[in-house]
Amino acid sequence: MKYIYIIFLISIILVNKLNGQHQLGVKNFNQNQFDKNKVSKEVYHLIKYNSNWFSISNDTLSYFTDDRNYKGVINYGVKFHSKTNRVFDMIENVSMCFMNVNFTKCKYNSKDSTITIEGNIIKSLDKTLKGNKKQNQVNIFLGEKKDTIKACYLGTIINKINKDNVEVTLNNKEIDELAVLDTFPAFYFKNNVHKKEFGDNYAFKISGKIKRNTLLAFGASGFYSEIFDIGAMVYDSDKNKLKQIQKRGEIDCRSLIVQNRLVADIEKENTASNEISYYSYTEKAENHILKRQYAFAKESYLLLTREYKTIFARDIHNAIRCAVLSRDYEKAFYFGKKLAQKGVKKEYFNSKIFSLLRKNNGWNGFISDYDSLFTESQNKRNITLKERIEQLVEEDQKDYGLESRKEPKVLYETTERVTNKLIELLKKEGYPSEEKIGVYVKNDTVLITSPDYHVLIRHAIQQKPENLTILNELLNKSIEMHEYDSKRSPNNIMPYNSCFHIYKGNLYNSKSCGKNDLAVKKIMFRFNNPNGFIMDYGNFIVSEYNPSNPKEKDDYYNQNFNFIMKLTEDWEFYEK
Repeated sequence: MKYIYIIFLISIILVNKLNGQHQLGVKNFNQNQFDKNKVSKEVYHLIKYNSNWFSISNDTLSYFTDDRNYKGVINYGVKFHSKTNRVFDMIENVSMCFMNVNFTKCKYNSKDSTITIEGNIIKSLDKTLKGNKKQNQVNIFLGEKKDTIKACYLGTIINKINKDNVEVTLNNKEIDELAVLDTFPAFYFKNNVHKKEFGDNYAFKISGKIKRNTLLAFGASGFYSEIFDIGAMVYDSDKNKLKQIQKRGEIDCRSLIVQNRLVADIEKENTASNEISYYSYTEKAENHILKRQYAFAKESYLLLTREYKTIFARDIHNAIRCAVLSRDYEKAFYFGKKLAQKGVKKEYFNSKIFSLLRKNNGWNGFISDYDSLFTESQNKRNITLKERIEQLVEEDQKDYGLESRKEPKVLYETTERVTNKLIELLKKEGYPSEEKIGVYVKNDTVLITSPDYHVLIRHAIQQKPENLTILNELLNKSIEMHEYDSKRSPNNIMPYNSCFHIYKGNLYNSKSCGKNDLAVKKIMFRFNNPNGFIMDYGNFIVSEYNPSNPKEKDDYYNQNFNFIMKLTEDWEFYEK
């Protein structure tokens, strides 16, 4: 009986040992191990052979492409010219969204080198992708990659354009959809397992044999790819053992190109704008005005006058008001005299806000000095320049006037002709600055910050005449000399590049622009500005109501903009 018992124990040990050997052939992996073996984070995104402009028709592969250096069609020097002389603008917005891959099960069998992976994919809930089955497709690849170079063709962008109406050129040569804009590093999978997943849950299960160089990749159009080095995870567990896992925050999207401009360039400009400049003082002052901190705003304007010899009339206009509202009448007189040097008549001070200033003991002396400074400014005026620039406006408006507007071809020819005359005038007489021709004023007390002659610049920007480059060079010199206040001029704000639109008294924010609470406050201030300050309200336009077809614009704003708030019930305020 003793021997039987021993044999029985040996049998149990042998069975357990055999079972243990079978279990040793299977390895389980968890989320943490996948995360440590994630590679090329926020580098690649999937380019399908039948999707955007990166592919040509005879290419049936899908590519993971590193196109981080893509500059945007316009920035490669591609130009679009309307053959019908209608205003045409090519606008490109590019964003990349994120996805997270959650792994719930993973088993690797060393006997046949087969791995089975299960999980689900969480994609950004960007509204522009919801309901679009093609966009909602996630492609999953398990296999070995093959490196290559991917050409970026002009492709479907040009195919969407009516070639009878628009000419497309690069380096002054007409091009078609097969024109190569750039090339980028890329890779594709061969002899791989490939799955497609749809739906809100994106649950997946994929199995296949793996080797030391096997990758697992998840890709979707418009999303950064998630790529995992499965070969290293299984065969070289020490390779990424000490790698730190960086958790990304809330799932969202990242704008890369906004209205043809690289976001990276915009951020550089914003950083540069933080350096002390003319507009550093005015922005600081206007922010104080928003908070009704008039004494602080006045000090910012005083610093501005000490740093810069030439100050725009709109800033003097604000400075006087800040001085009056902070009861510093001495400084109000100081700023007021600067308007006299700009050629503003003393009737400007008939405005109600100056009632206490007119009762001040220093008023009579101020007016005496004002008359003298005003007369001196008139003697310095360039009458010829003012008359010539106003004649060009008349020539422009003969064809552009709403009641007599000509056909697009005539408008282009008019702008071409007027722009050439404007260039010659600027070369001979210089820019029609406030110092040279004075300040335009309405009803004696209202400064006009965008004089009528600005329409000449605006039409040149829209129509793109042959000599636009020469005009821009002349204007840039005037900007540097603080003669042309381009930064705060509406000349460069068009419907396609304005982040904020006011329509039917409602404020809308373009979905292609980021959130900007300060800009919203400034626009709100425009409708509650009892002291008549002149502010930089940012890049917004007023979109006129079309009673003949209201649904068209209603649908446009519902699809492309986010509603912010109701500003006014008065839809006609832009005509006042």
